[in-house]
Amino acid sequence: MPPASTDRRKTADAHLGKRLDCWKEIAAYLGRGERTVKRWELERGLPSHRAPGAGRTSVYAYTAELDEWLKSRKAQEVEAAQVDAEDAEPGELFDFGNEAGRSAVVSTAVVEADAPHSFLRRIWLLAFSGLLLAAAVGTVAYSDAGRAVRPQLSARFHSLFAKSRGNSDAAGTKAVSDSDKSQARELYLKGRYEWNQRNPASLDRALDYFTQAILHDPGNAQAYVGMADTYDLLREYSSMPDSDAYARAVAAARKAVELDDSLPEAHRALAFAEWWGEWDFVDGEKEFRRAIELNPKDPIAHKWFANVLSVQGRFPEALEENEKAQELDPSSNSILADKGLLLFDAGRRAEAIELLKQVERSAPEFPSPHDYLMAMSLELRDYPSYIEEGQKTAEIESDPVLKDIIGAAKAGFKRDGERGLLNDLYARQKEYYKAGKLWGTKLAKTCILLGKKQEALQLLEESYNHHEWDVLSCKTQSDLATLRDEPRYKALLKKINFPEDPVRLSPSPLTSAYNSRLSAIPGQR
Repeated sequence: MPPASTDRRKTADAHLGKRLDCWKEIAAYLGRGERTVKRWELERGLPSHRAPGAGRTSVYAYTAELDEWLKSRKAQEVEAAQVDAEDAEPGELFDFGNEAGRSAVVSTAVVEADAPHSFLRRIWLLAFSGLLLAAAVGTVAYSDAGRAVRPQLSARFHSLFAKSRGNSDAAGTKAVSDSDKSQARELYLKGRYEWNQRNPASLDRALDYFTQAILHDPGNAQAYVGMADTYDLLREYSSMPDSDAYARAVAAARKAVELDDSLPEAHRALAFAEWWGEWDFVDGEKEFRRAIELNPKDPIAHKWFANVLSVQGRFPEALEENEKAQELDPSSNSILADKGLLLFDAGRRAEAIELLKQVERSAPEFPSPHDYLMAMSLELRDYPSYIEEGQKTAEIESDPVLKDIIGAAKAGFKRDGERGLLNDLYARQKEYYKAGKLWGTKLAKTCILLGKKQEALQLLEESYNHHEWDVLSCKTQSDLATLRDEPRYKALLKKINFPEDPVRLSPSPLTSAYNSRLSAIPGQR
C-alpha cells in the first residue's frame, strides 16, 4: 500500500490537474519559452511550487492553477470585447481549456502587461485583424484532433472575418492615425531586430512587438509577416510544438498576403510554412518563386528556397540560391551555416566543415554551426568532436534532453570506446523517443551506425506518420545510404512525393568506409 503522502499527492493532482515537473513542461503547456515563463513567475505571479529545501531550478506547477491564472489575465474581458464587436459566440472559437485558447490568452496577456494602457481600448481590433481568430482556428483546424470540426470552424471563421471587413474597411482605414502607423512601423522594426537574434527570449520579444504593431495598425501586412516568421522559428528555438507553430504561421502569412499581395515577404513567409508545415511542396515552391520575383534582392527568400531545394537533392540549384543570399548579405552567420550543411550533403565535406568552424569562431554563441557539426561528427565517427559540439549545442540552447544524451554518449565512450558510445547513445535516445521527447529520425541514424536497419526503417516510417519535418531530408543524407535498396525505404520516399525527383546519389567512398568499419564492431552486424 502506498504511503499516505503519496495518496495525498494523487488527490491534489486530481484536483489541480496534471502536474508539470520542470520549466520546460510548464513552458510547453503555455506555448511560450522557458525564459518567458520564469519572468512571469517573478513579475506576474505565475503559480509555481517548490519542495522544501529545493533550489530555484527545482519547480513544478499544476495545469488547473495555470488555467485559472490565464483567465485572471483579462481573458474574460477579451471574450466580452469579441462578443460586442462581432455578435458572435466565442465558445465556438475560443475554448480556454484547450491549447488554442490558452495560446490566444497568453498572447493577449503579454500585450496587456507590456503595452501602453491605451492599447487595451484597441483589443477589439484583434477580432477584425484576425490575429486571435487565426491563432485559435489555425491551431484547432490543422491539428489531428480538429480534423472532424475543421469545415465548420473554417466556415465560421470566414463568415465572421468577412463580416468584420464589411463593417470596418472604410471606417477602419480612416480610424488609423498617422501616429498609430508610425508607432506600428517602429514596433515592427524592433520586432525584426529581436527576430534576427534568433534565441528563445528574443523571439518572445519579437512576437510581442509584432502583436503590438498590429494593435496600432490592423492593416499592417508586414507585422503579420513578422508574426509568421517568428512562429516559424519558435518551433525550432523554443518548446512550441511544430503543429501549433506552423498553423499560426500559415494563418498570419495568408492574412498578410490578403492585405498586400504585392508584399514579397508575405509570400516568403507563406512559402516556408506551407512547405515545411503543410508539406505542400508544389504551392510552397510557387510561393518561394513569387517572393523572389517580387524582390530578387531578398537574402532570406534565397536562403530558405536553397534549403528546400537541398533536401530534395537539387544541389546545383540550392547552391546557386544560397550564393545569391550570401552575396546579398555576406555577414549573415545563418546563411553561412546553412551553406555549410548544404555543402556537406552535396559531398563537399571538408569545405563544409571548414566553413562551419569559421562561423563558430566568428559567432561562438550562434547554435546552428555547433548543431550541424555535432551531427556531421557522429556521421564521420569523429566521437570526440561529436561530444564537444553536442555539449556546446546543449549549453547554448539550454536543452536538458540533449545534455543528458551527450552525457550518456560521453560516459559510454570513456568506458568502452566506439561500441560503448553507440550502445549508450542508442539506449538513452530510445528512452527519450518513447517519452515523446526525441524525433525518430535522430534515433534512426544511431540505429544505422549500429547496423539495426529494420528498426531504423520503422522509426523513419513513424516519423513520417507523426509529420516530423526532419524526415523530409532522409532522401539526401548519406548516413541513410545503406537503406536505399530497401523496399520499405523506397515506399517511404514515394509517400513523401517531392514534385521533382532529385538526382539519385550513388553511395560515396565515405559510405563504403562506414560499412567496412561497421563490420569491425563486435556485435553490430
